[in-house]
Amino acid sequence: MEELGKLADRLKAGHDLDAYCGVLTFGMHGPGGRDPKDAHRLLRKPLATLAAARDQVAERHADAYRDGEAREELLLIGTASLLHSDFHRRRPGKFRLPWQETWEEICEEALEARELENPSSDQTRYDYRHGFDRWCEKWLSALMDLSPAEQERHSSPVRARWARAHGVLERAIKRDLQDEPWVVRLTDRLHDVGRGMVTGIAASTADRVVVAYDGREVIDLPWLAQEILWVQYPGGVRQAGHSRHRLTTLPRLFTLLDSLSRRSLDVIAGADWHDSPVVYQEAIDNVPKAAFSPDAHCWWNTNAAGRLPHLLTMARADASSARRQAERAQAPWR
Repeated sequence: MEELGKLADRLKAGHDLDAYCGVLTFGMHGPGGRDPKDAHRLLRKPLATLAAARDQVAERHADAYRDGEAREELLLIGTASLLHSDFHRRRPGKFRLPWQETWEEICEEALEARELENPSSDQTRYDYRHGFDRWCEKWLSALMDLSPAEQERHSSPVRARWARAHGVLERAIKRDLQDEPWVVRLTDRLHDVGRGMVTGIAASTADRVVVAYDGREVIDLPWLAQEILWVQYPGGVRQAGHSRHRLTTLPRLFTLLDSLSRRSLDVIAGADWHDSPVVYQEAIDNVPKAAFSPDAHCWWNTNAAGRLPHLLTMARADASSARRQAERAQAPWR
């Protein structure tokens, strides 16, 4: 309770994504990873009290972390994760994702920025390209990190994250190149071009799609970012064993991230209008129980996949009908 109180105090002091994610994951499975209902009977009551307190703190601040800075920050983390994953999955010099040419252009700009004493040295050029990959990976890791060590008191969390990423890139380059006079200019150029690319990808992939989520899998995001993801984009939830399966609307960016790993997100449809969590809950509640079988490869099996858009359409119609009935009840003369 003392630790939870400290997180609550941090949230009262202002926007703190790290503290909010800490609340979401705090005591989720009780001490030592235990589920409260599996704990010894003497522990069940205090664990239940702790879980209730955690839920109250999270609910008190939930609205602040569903929009605004937190949403911008999550898109930033997601895009950095996408690029970071690509670094680890590509062959040297071969980018599989749509921004291949952009990365190559950055690399060429970085190579041209260096004032070489011997420009014809192929060995120097090769070492520099290898260093560029290493520096950019450090920069992306710092950008993706949910717990920046340097928080500027009066700047937004997004700006603080950019500042930290710039500092990491600058230190990495200076450590390798020591006191070269052009290092500061090179650091700024890499950071500015990279920033433009990350924000551009985030903006271009922010359009929404309806997705079904297999709760047994994970999206290729930092763990805490996955927690904030479902807070910002709530929908219908279906518990099956230890897994929480979801039906909701997410930015397309997260489906691109998912495609790099195990395909835990199934894109059902484009989001023509914003559905409420109530609509998604009704649709997922009508999914046959067999679709959540632990033996199935995906929670929404191939044979029944075509029914989910139909169930979603029915849920939308039911919600619209219920809204009209409520309006008539309030004003029966209309």
